[in-house]
Amino acid sequence: MKTLYPTVKTAAVTFLLFIGFIFSSHLSFGQFVFKNSKIANNGADGAIGTVYRFPKIAAGIDALVSIDSLVNGSSLKEIDQQGTGFNDAFQPRIQSGNDGVSYIVFTVRFVVENTNTLKNIPLLTVTNLDLDGNPSLKEMCEFNMDGGIVTFMSNTPEIKVTGADKKFLGQNVAGVEYPGIDTTADAVMFKVRRANVSRFTIRLGAISNNSNAARQYSVYFKDFGITNAVSLPLTLLNFDAFLKTDKVNLSWTTTEQRNFSHFILQRSSDARNFKEVMMLMTDPVSITSVNNYTYTDKISDANATTMYYRLQMVDVDGKFQYSPIRMIRLNATNNITVQTFPNPATSELRVMIPASWQEKSTVYEIYNSNGILVSRTNVARAAQVQQLNVQSLGSGNYIIRVTNGSEISSSKFIKL
Repeated sequence: MKTLYPTVKTAAVTFLLFIGFIFSSHLSFGQFVFKNSKIANNGADGAIGTVYRFPKIAAGIDALVSIDSLVNGSSLKEIDQQGTGFNDAFQPRIQSGNDGVSYIVFTVRFVVENTNTLKNIPLLTVTNLDLDGNPSLKEMCEFNMDGGIVTFMSNTPEIKVTGADKKFLGQNVAGVEYPGIDTTADAVMFKVRRANVSRFTIRLGAISNNSNAARQYSVYFKDFGITNAVSLPLTLLNFDAFLKTDKVNLSWTTTEQRNFSHFILQRSSDARNFKEVMMLMTDPVSITSVNNYTYTDKISDANATTMYYRLQMVDVDGKFQYSPIRMIRLNATNNITVQTFPNPATSELRVMIPASWQEKSTVYEIYNSNGILVSRTNVARAAQVQQLNVQSLGSGNYIIRVTNGSEISSSKFIKL
């Protein structure tokens, strides 16, 4: 990839973030232009918590980009590097940190121009280009749009992409550098597409071995065509599990089923060894419609205290992907106390609510030790166990406050 500074061994990772990918009958959106950013709060340049405003990325729309965390010695050298790559892209330059995995977490929010009011984007596609590396440093990125469909750009990828908890993590495995910022290097590309996005998270970094090179990252907001794309079977919009006395009601919603074959519902008592519960064949030609599925699993004879469920989603060619895992606690009591685990937490906190709160609108708020609200998650139809991403939180003591509108409960937890 392109060398940016002669005195520093660098390479570029390009992430094309574009709006309105043309498919089926969806409307195409134009390019978003990221230029002329300014710090929008009292933060210091490159510091955790600093928010940058990119004005007029499109008509009536600004973008707010915040630094959520700097992990394992990574640092931001420049929030938006101009004069190289694509000047209309969001182009942070990041110094790799210590050996192992280091990265920066950014949150991108689309807002109404000159305000902090969130603006919904009907269709958002995040494309990663040039996820390359060398023997001492391999690049990585993670897109978290709370779900979506992931697409490889090549039948012979040099990257691996894993999906869990509605996030998609791409990692270079070949250790081969690609010159420049090349949209044709499809072996090191993947993209994630999601409808109705107003904010999302990008994790950019590297896995290094005795290397702390500075790398350019380019997040490009533009509609463009890709050849030889290989799509996974469908878009899973949600997958939920609800405990009802001696049975578990499971429900899931999908769209964009292209040459899709069937679902296999799997169950486990240890989250490692899964067994098939049932198979459900579907219509292979359902593409843009929204599809709702339900299944009731009778567990009256279950001798485990915790059950885990996941979907295996298989296309007509035999390719498949797994859904996020959903947990059910069978020995839960029906009181108004919420329970959190694991505690201490590292990247994920699971919150179990009372049985009577299930399938109700529920709000999960996290406060730091100073009583400041740092996270809010609204769930329209709460499951028994809600999984919350706490990876971007700093180490320390926190309180989770959960309310369903008429009842409130809270619990303390520690973030490592």
